[in-house]
Amino acid sequence: MFNDNPVVYGKIKVQSWKERRDFNIVKQDLDFSCGAASVATLLNNFYGQKLTEEEVLKKLDKEQMRASFEDTQRIMPDLGFEAKGYALSFEQLAQLKIPVIVYLKYRKDDHFSVLRGIDGNTVLLADPSLGHVSMSRAQFLDAWKTRGGNLAGKILAVVPKGADTGGDKAFFTRSPKRQTEFAVGQVKWRRAD
Repeated sequence: MFNDNPVVYGKIKVQSWKERRDFNIVKQDLDFSCGAASVATLLNNFYGQKLTEEEVLKKLDKEQMRASFEDTQRIMPDLGFEAKGYALSFEQLAQLKIPVIVYLKYRKDDHFSVLRGIDGNTVLLADPSLGHVSMSRAQFLDAWKTRGGNLAGKILAVVPKGADTGGDKAFFTRSPKRQTEFAVGQVKWRRAD
């Protein structure tokens, strides 16, 4: 019955590409709800809250209208947080140590997304429409530069009321990897065989 075959049988959880792409991201259900979904994604993943897009939309109280940074800032105290909008350069953005909501002009549409990783060359977003997205600096700047001058992009920084920023440090990284880096590694590994 038994042989010397060392094969072990068991169950391995397999995730689809879509599950991996959207893992821990509150996806937007409406064309105009990227701001609400970004707020929920940021607060849930970095600060341990349990919010839905619908709950944030109710607080925003903007029927059939897009929310602005100002609208989002207004509801934060009710959620136990403070928020403030800033115009930054890419170099300033790369110095951040917490995730923030970024304003993008994506395919000519206004869009909010969560910045969850950045270094000099790569930007990682938790996007309510696209899922986890890694971009080159140039790709990101094309969407993020919405103003003239040195302070070309806009963010909304969100922190808990009081001094403690806390947060799940695993959600934000200072050394994001491009998704293609894994594929290149796999090709090199297979060629070595």
